[in-house]
Amino acid sequence: MKNIDISFITINYNSSDLTIKLVNSIILQTIGLDFEIIIVDNASQNEDFQNLHNNLSQINQVKIIKNRINSGFASGNMLGVNYASGKYYFFINNDCVLLNNSAKIFKDFLENNKNVGLVTGKVLDENGNFSSSYKQ
Repeated sequence: MKNIDISFITINYNSSDLTIKLVNSIILQTIGLDFEIIIVDNASQNEDFQNLHNNLSQINQVKIIKNRINSGFASGNMLGVNYASGKYYFFINNDCVLLNNSAKIFKDFLENNKNVGLVTGKVLDENGNFSSSYKQ
């Protein structure tokens, strides 16, 4: 079995079009790593789940986990961890897209800085301006 460097983990809840865009950006931008994409569907409506399944299930790196209940963001991510095989977890909201090979940048930084346990990226809004990763 192949060693997985990065497990991308994201939550989908009735927003499959955003999740599909995210997955496409991960595939396009992630170079030089073995990766998987874990999508936890948090009890979306059937039409939304079918959109995910129809557009992403044929991609080898993608695992879609259907949660029977909407267990919330944190619990959904932890459910994704249960299915992940990667050395590192890359938690990402499904309304994001990768603009560069951030997973490789993060992995290289972690590998070269053993005293670091967590990294995060710069978040930009739709206009390319800095945006915080949290909202009040």
